[in-house]
Amino acid sequence: MRIENRRVRKSVFHLVMGMIIGASCMLRSSSAASVEEIAMMKSPDRQKLLVEGAKKEGKVSFYTGLIVDQVVRPLKEGFEKEYPFLQVDFFRGNSENIARRVLTEYQAKRYDVDVISGSAATSMVQRAGLMQRFYSPHLAEYPAELKDSKGFWGSTNVYFMTLGYNTRNVKAHELPKTYEDLLNPRWKGQMMWSTSRGSGAPQFIGNIFLTMGQEPGKAYLQKLRGQNIAKSTASARQILDLVIAGEYPLAVQIFNHHAYISKAAGAPVEWQPLEPVTATINTIGLAKNSPRPHAAMLFLDFLLSKKGQKIVQVSNYLPSHPEIPALQADLKPGGGRFKKANYINPDVLYDQGNEWVEYFQSQFLK
Repeated sequence: MRIENRRVRKSVFHLVMGMIIGASCMLRSSSAASVEEIAMMKSPDRQKLLVEGAKKEGKVSFYTGLIVDQVVRPLKEGFEKEYPFLQVDFFRGNSENIARRVLTEYQAKRYDVDVISGSAATSMVQRAGLMQRFYSPHLAEYPAELKDSKGFWGSTNVYFMTLGYNTRNVKAHELPKTYEDLLNPRWKGQMMWSTSRGSGAPQFIGNIFLTMGQEPGKAYLQKLRGQNIAKSTASARQILDLVIAGEYPLAVQIFNHHAYISKAAGAPVEWQPLEPVTATINTIGLAKNSPRPHAAMLFLDFLLSKKGQKIVQVSNYLPSHPEIPALQADLKPGGGRFKKANYINPDVLYDQGNEWVEYFQSQFLK
């Protein structure tokens, strides 16, 4: 009888232990690491854990404003070579379109995007509460102006907005060297700029306000208004092409690396900085409900690393990493052509951008 009781107790013990172990496994399964825990991971085995998790996820979804053939595909190829078990899918659009797409998907509870990139896209999505703070060891290598103090974004590349001019139509001795030089009667009706919010006249106006102050800036802009700058809805790249074609001798607020690329191809074009140069930042960050957070963090690490930044460099973009120069070194501050740049923080762009657009429309379009 005692032997039988021992057998019953033993069976019950094993049954209870089995239930406890099963419950423990279920608990571990249900308490899988959250997106936030993965994004903020700093443990010594971080890389190992990210790789293990990423192998189960299989891909990364990347929403970006970067030019596909010039830099997105090379970054995709470089990352997939580094991590052959992962695939990068991408969607390309401007910051407004990216933000609109993310908000629409989240409203439908459809979580497709992992990594978001653009000059203002991360701030737009962050203001809606849909970005996730993240940690990458590579961010420590970047200066304060090229990363978010709250941890919501880092930066892959920078843009410097300068003058672009046709070297056949503009003599070296008459070239504007300062903002005041744009007021020279020589340039009345001879300049052109884009109406684009992201890379045209509104950002020029913003740089003037941030540099000179509101009232002195308005006084300067009223004088500039009298120069009758031609306006177009075309992109800054297209504006530069019109200058190359001889439509206008001078373009205001173009990407200096575009002028460099065209000059290298034989076009009669050059760029001239006006200091402080308007500088905008291409930011990158993690979506709040990233469905593949391990793979997303590997992708963010790769883009912020020197290896990823060298791909940005050879693609004729301007790397954000301070130790990776531009392919043509003088395209970045300290390379010999200019020293001062006013980095327009994407939060400032978000908060004050409408004011700059409204000023442009009220003073330069009417």
